[in-house]
Amino acid sequence: MLEAELKAAVEGRTLEQLEETARAMGFCPRSVLKETDLYFNGVARDFAATDEALRLRSCERLEPVGETVTCLTYKGPKTDPRSNSRTEYETAVEDGETAQHLLEALGFHPVCRVEKVRRELALGDVTLCLDRVAGLGEFLELEILCKEEEREAAVERLLEILDRLGVPRTALLRRSYLGMLQEKRRGENGV
Repeated sequence: MLEAELKAAVEGRTLEQLEETARAMGFCPRSVLKETDLYFNGVARDFAATDEALRLRSCERLEPVGETVTCLTYKGPKTDPRSNSRTEYETAVEDGETAQHLLEALGFHPVCRVEKVRRELALGDVTLCLDRVAGLGEFLELEILCKEEEREAAVERLLEILDRLGVPRTALLRRSYLGMLQEKRRGENGV
């Protein structure tokens, strides 16, 4: 399955104001999550160079209160120049610590941890994520799961929703939170 996705920096407004606008458009709150992502790099290839990602995500449901779930996710390279759309495979794992040891035993090594609090809202098949990312700031993501042949139409729908939310297209980002955090750390270290 393909995840058609747009990501934008939140500037000039708060996440709460965006949520109010989204609710007026018909978006319904789904959940509030605390996500901790541990990203890995491979031995046979450098995922940063190939625009891929392998992560282990611990997801604690804050609203409504629920259990913590851990998932292993592979994201393929971005499929078009306008969005963050990419093939994604994800599966739940029973024990996150054991999964991490398994990946390390296979030669994958952790490269970065990304922590965020995510408020999810939904309107039909569209998910709106309002994210506070530790060390980076506030962002929004719009997502639709679709088939490859539906990607262009899905991206157009997401762009229309972005416009209706009042978020300028100049705020769109193609970099991942992982990439932004790594870039920030290199800058802080003078590399």
